[in-house]
Amino acid sequence: MSILKRSNRIYDTSRFGQPQIRVWHRRGKGKQSPRYTLRCGCCDQKLEIYYSEDDLEIGGVNGAIDDWREILFPLLMVQRRRGHFVDARQGKKSICQKGAPRSRSTRSSDPSR
Repeated sequence: MSILKRSNRIYDTSRFGQPQIRVWHRRGKGKQSPRYTLRCGCCDQKLEIYYSEDDLEIGGVNGAIDDWREILFPLLMVQRRRGHFVDARQGKKSICQKGAPRSRSTRSSDPSR
């Protein structure tokens, strides 16, 4: 999973016309899971999201990742079609494939190819 990087300036309206959500990431230590801290762009309200391989805790509510997908994808206008996640507003544009993204491996320099 790639870690989202942002400038985290307070009241930054340059991208979306509204204060941008500020994002911080912490690695897990000992028994504590890794987490994202999301802060409001205009005040000090915050939300912590703890995650692991098979579950997700958002704002103190723990659940399976598939359960969170079922709840949040309709709100974010994302649908699953043929193993891919697509933007429901555009219909055909693919967001990501099912599962973890794969890195491209370099091909061997085989002259028969």
